[in-house]
Amino acid sequence: MKFRLFSHPLLTAFLLCAFSPIASSDELPLGLRKKAGGDEHPPGLMQAIADPAVATIVGATIVGFNKEGHGEIKVNAVYKHDSAKGKFVPPKSVRGYGYTGSDKIAPLRVVISGHEGKYLLFLNGDLLHSTYNNRFPIREGKNGELEVGIGFNGAGGPWKPLKEIIEKIPLHKPATKNP
Repeated sequence: MKFRLFSHPLLTAFLLCAFSPIASSDELPLGLRKKAGGDEHPPGLMQAIADPAVATIVGATIVGFNKEGHGEIKVNAVYKHDSAKGKFVPPKSVRGYGYTGSDKIAPLRVVISGHEGKYLLFLNGDLLHSTYNNRFPIREGKNGELEVGIGFNGAGGPWKPLKEIIEKIPLHKPATKNP
């Protein structure tokens, strides 16, 4: 028995219906297309550190959440701050991040899926710096050294020693007056 595509009308109809939306469309299916320009995901920790718009970088432990979902934190170290007078008082809690152009705030509990623990946080006051690349998990490595996950948006691995990452954080230089 020879197999002919057009001798099986049901199979032909199925194939035409299944592939016609893709064939007649100017766009590729979701898994095959590139991300739209406005929805590009930043590459990870190293690019977030280099962003001059990041005012504060702290190593903190999220110890709990209040009823609004805001995270209560214990700041373990301040790696960068943009304080005009040099004296910096870190926040005791982080509300989450604010949506651009809106008063709405995504609570920290939602942003980090309710996981307490140590994080490298990029802050703007008591809010996370931006939607993407604003927190990176910190863990103790096999040799007892602290490691930070450098993957996109705090997803974890690959892991690098925290010491190496801290060395690459640019220090804020106060503006100087020209005579």
